[in-house]
Amino acid sequence: MLPFSIIITCHNQKQFIRHTVDSALAQSFAGREVIVVDDASSDGSVQLLEQFGDRIHLLKQPLNQGPNAARNLGASVARGRFLVFLDGDDLLLPWALDSFARIISLQQPAILLGRLLFFSGPPPSPSFLSFGSCLQVAVYPALVRKDRTYRGSASAIVIDRDVFAAVGGWTLDFFPSDIDDLSLKLAYSGRTVHILSHPTTLYRIHENNTVHQVGRFLDSMALLVRKEQLGGYPGGSAGRFERRAFLGGPVFFWFHRGLRARLYWRSLKFLASGSGMVLAGLLSRARAKLRGRSPVQTIEMPPAAGG
Repeated sequence: MLPFSIIITCHNQKQFIRHTVDSALAQSFAGREVIVVDDASSDGSVQLLEQFGDRIHLLKQPLNQGPNAARNLGASVARGRFLVFLDGDDLLLPWALDSFARIISLQQPAILLGRLLFFSGPPPSPSFLSFGSCLQVAVYPALVRKDRTYRGSASAIVIDRDVFAAVGGWTLDFFPSDIDDLSLKLAYSGRTVHILSHPTTLYRIHENNTVHQVGRFLDSMALLVRKEQLGGYPGGSAGRFERRAFLGGPVFFWFHRGLRARLYWRSLKFLASGSGMVLAGLLSRARAKLRGRSPVQTIEMPPAAGG
């Protein structure tokens, strides 16, 4: 079995997809495959992707079914032990797989949380050493017990394929807020390593980012809150406080974004539905401050890891 399967999904992202695929193929770590799922693009993306030949495993969706269906399709044919998801407008940094492999060899996690480096315009070319000579990580017994801020993204999560299959993969009809939904499905799926120091993914900021669609996020986050209230996530009543504390940050984030977008009534209504989760999040942060957060661990990397 290969160590990694990089699963790239795209829909009408011809202007970005070459950079994305190139970043996956440029990984110096040899034990990987690159799977690209085109979700029925009509902008010439498929013709561009075909130029990569057998360097990628190209899957062509005849009908547009959304990013979660495309991700699940890629995972269904993956041969790697760990699934590395990457959206068609983002890029892996050159040291990403080397870093994941080093962490996995030492920590044996089920889940890794990467770090994003945001950019707009031409992709930057940062150096590994710009962020320090060693990785800094925090290790948690379960994803839901992380005690540091994490900017979630489908392009910054790496999952053991058996763990991914056990939770049923990405929820087909849950987009956006898909990463929050998947995180809660994975809440008690095992040891989780959060990379604190070195970014692993370049996240491209452009006018078509889903994150700009604040109204859609308020709606999907409201559904996520309701799903949690109805007991739709693992952990039962014993894990209720942890799950709700985990959700507190995202709920407050989108409430604040809604106010900035002048969606005042919708934002207040959303906050009312999720106020208990915001309170749980505040209590959890206060407790972590009193007790101390999980210690930061240092992982040395081989000199050539940064490329």
